[in-house]
Amino acid sequence: MTTRRRRVMRRVGVALAGLLVVTAAALMYLMRDPRPRFADRRGQLKDAEVIAGAADSLHQVDLVQLRSTSGLAVELAIKRPRRTTPGGVDSLRRPLVILLGGHRTGRNAVNLIEDTRGTVVAALSYPFDGNHRVKGLAIVAEVPAIRRAILDTPSAVLLALDYLASQPFVDPARIEAVGVSLGAPFVTIAAALDERIRRVWIVHGTGGVYTPLEFNLRRQLGSRAASVPIAALAAVLISGPRLAPERWIPLIAPRPVVMINATDDARLPRASIESLYRAAGEPRERVWVTGGHVRSEAEAVRPLVALVLDRMLSAPLEVSSSNTR
Repeated sequence: MTTRRRRVMRRVGVALAGLLVVTAAALMYLMRDPRPRFADRRGQLKDAEVIAGAADSLHQVDLVQLRSTSGLAVELAIKRPRRTTPGGVDSLRRPLVILLGGHRTGRNAVNLIEDTRGTVVAALSYPFDGNHRVKGLAIVAEVPAIRRAILDTPSAVLLALDYLASQPFVDPARIEAVGVSLGAPFVTIAAALDERIRRVWIVHGTGGVYTPLEFNLRRQLGSRAASVPIAALAAVLISGPRLAPERWIPLIAPRPVVMINATDDARLPRASIESLYRAAGEPRERVWVTGGHVRSEAEAVRPLVALVLDRMLSAPLEVSSSNTR
């Protein structure tokens, strides 16, 4: 081997070693424990701006924007029974349902609930400041905003919980959280981190991050050759293995978890649904309903909401001082 060739090979070796070091450092950064970030972004509630929204004969709706000392902003809507005293203060502390659904529906999900059945329902919008309608290759430019929103969402749920639990119309010992589809993993993480959430409802949710991503990409692209690398890269970029709900759901026990899934859900791999259920501690329950994956239309959401409220009211949480931190 000539001196020149040895020099080239040495440079190639150094370049490859450098690439490996950079890759390893990037992976370590992307895959680090998210809990410190969750706590930092949650911060302390700095202020809350409340705007009275629509009202009917049964309910009133307030639109709220919360701001944390960290700079995190959270938008939510609160739907509750109309005030029962002339002074304007609700005379009852009611059960609270925190609802996180689709990214486009956000806090408007309260409008899909005709009757809260005497409960307070608070729906959150995702803290995403990018383009909700982006498609195709344009999504590449939105990756930083998507990653930021994904990591900020558990903090947003916890900040909303700080505000809601302090309201005079909320019973802090009877707080439940419902995660629908995309919202399921974030509600799972929030409940694992905060025991004030006394029961968790996972509606059309699943375990894993890579597997559901690859499953749906394969349906859209029609090729594993394309879906596998894209799903793998996306899972790493959003810290998927760290955020996989099966890592968090065991921490909810001994508080109950109820999973509601569809028998003909073409968007969620059955094996991933099963893996999430197996990871849950006791008490746990699974309910199968007929049909496909939930859509954001009112006629699709209302039966699921009715099912959750029926079950909540027929099996209320035990009220105990030990339930409140």
